Amino acid sequence: MPHPLVRRLTAAGGAAALIAGLLTVPATVASAADTTRDLGVSITSFTADLAVGGGRVFVSAADRVMVGDMDGNDTGDVVTGLAGVARLALNADATRLYASLPGSNEVAEIDTASSTVIRRLDLSAHPCPSTLALSGDRLWVGHGCGGEKGGEDGGVVGLDLTVAAPEPVTLGRVHARPPALAAARDTLVVGETGTHQADLLVYDVGGGSPVLRGEIDGQTQYLDRLNELALSLDGSTLISAADAPGSFTKYDTTTLGATGAYGDEWDGYPAGVAISAGGRFVAAGRQWGTDFTLYDGETGASVYSADQPDAELVPGGVAFSEPDVFVLLRNPAGRLLLWRLRGITLPASELTLTAPARASFGAPVPLEGRLTYAGGRPLTRQSLAVTRRLADGTSEPLDSVTTGKDGTFAFTDTPPDVGAVTYTVLWDGDGRARWSSTSATTTVRRNSTLTLDGPESGTVGEPMELTGVLTVGDGPPGPGATIILQRNVSDDDSGSVPLESVSTNADGSYSFTDTPQIAGTYTYLARWTGNTTAGAAKALKLVTVTPGTG
Repeated sequence: MPHPLVRRLTAAGGAAALIAGLLTVPATVASAADTTRDLGVSITSFTADLAVGGGRVFVSAADRVMVGDMDGNDTGDVVTGLAGVARLALNADATRLYASLPGSNEVAEIDTASSTVIRRLDLSAHPCPSTLALSGDRLWVGHGCGGEKGGEDGGVVGLDLTVAAPEPVTLGRVHARPPALAAARDTLVVGETGTHQADLLVYDVGGGSPVLRGEIDGQTQYLDRLNELALSLDGSTLISAADAPGSFTKYDTTTLGATGAYGDEWDGYPAGVAISAGGRFVAAGRQWGTDFTLYDGETGASVYSADQPDAELVPGGVAFSEPDVFVLLRNPAGRLLLWRLRGITLPASELTLTAPARASFGAPVPLEGRLTYAGGRPLTRQSLAVTRRLADGTSEPLDSVTTGKDGTFAFTDTPPDVGAVTYTVLWDGDGRARWSSTSATTTVRRNSTLTLDGPESGTVGEPMELTGVLTVGDGPPGPGATIILQRNVSDDDSGSVPLESVSTNADGSYSFTDTPQIAGTYTYLARWTGNTTAGAAKALKLVTVTPGTG
């Protein structure tokens, strides 16, 4: 198994539909500091893979391996002439990349400095080489064409990379499909794939010849359709990702017993797993559930989880490059996406932001917040990026702000338009704590005024006409605004009585008629409740009504 910093990420399938270049199209951003990049590859049903190390990412796609930087941007390097490249394995110092080539029954050794193939290792006697795992100078290759042609022709061979033309050495039993592999120090684990009872074979490879240490029974452990295996750096801890059980099971590779599990059994199908260099964290991914979860390696507690609603995890698609984690995704259109969760293994930080629920158009909006470590200790003199998004979806950066000695900050902004305005503040993090981001929304509305005019006095039984005008900002709100009316008579114990509502005309004017039935002081109230772009308004009118002379 490659070093945890360079764990492979594997996608399922069979042939490339389109290769347009690495990371040429931006995709949805999961959060302000994490990034999701389109890898520029549309796939139908082929095996893709990704390796991370040495400040670069390597992506296999059909007949080539493309190279990008840690943000996924194309470096211009590409390795071509690879016959159906499947999986990748990167050595610990990231100087050599190995690519399995089932199309030509070879493994290509690639010099990462020059992005060139320096030798091809012949595996014609062991067709369809697919899965790979590195253990020092030995490369383990899982092969087999059973997935495509049927039959029991699969297995594992070992290659001594110190030899110019290594002779493949067969290991263990025959398999129907290329088995899942994981290697670390003196331990190699071989897992059956494509079966409802996936046995795990644990080998000691520290001596001259591999020795079977024992077997973890797939029926006893209820291992259904194994997707990936991960080993700790010292080879003592094994974690499986299989459709069942729904959790990620942990095993002791010496006793071969299950020692724990990570995650809920009913939150999607485990499809990818990786262990951090020191074993402190376990990164796990699922299909048809929460895409990614980071667990505490010792306690099994969930530390962080996130989901990409428009994409699914590629089987095997999680990798540590501490303090980051990379996740490989595939969207409904078949595009491969690289999701970088930045600084995720660092301690958390907490960022707050408050804004008034409502604000008047043309007036400054006051905002304030605080940045602290998770325990509450303030982060002082830290620069924060500020972004404003208007109701129409347009966003723009504002001037950055700096936290004070107690971690607090404050700023004001005058939005150029009405509607819901969202402010997002981002701290980029440092070597002590992970980045954090938070948002607050205020509804900016124009000020509204409402008038209500009419006679100062009236007579019982005679109609009275009252009129008014609704103004929003500097003009009318447009026709059809609803004015709510009610009446209260001083000498009537019935209290306020609702009247029939009326609508404004194009110029904002409105009118209504009321015929008083008793004498007294009449108080008329007109109200407009406002909308998303204008505030509420109301007006009162008092009329003295006297008895008739008849």
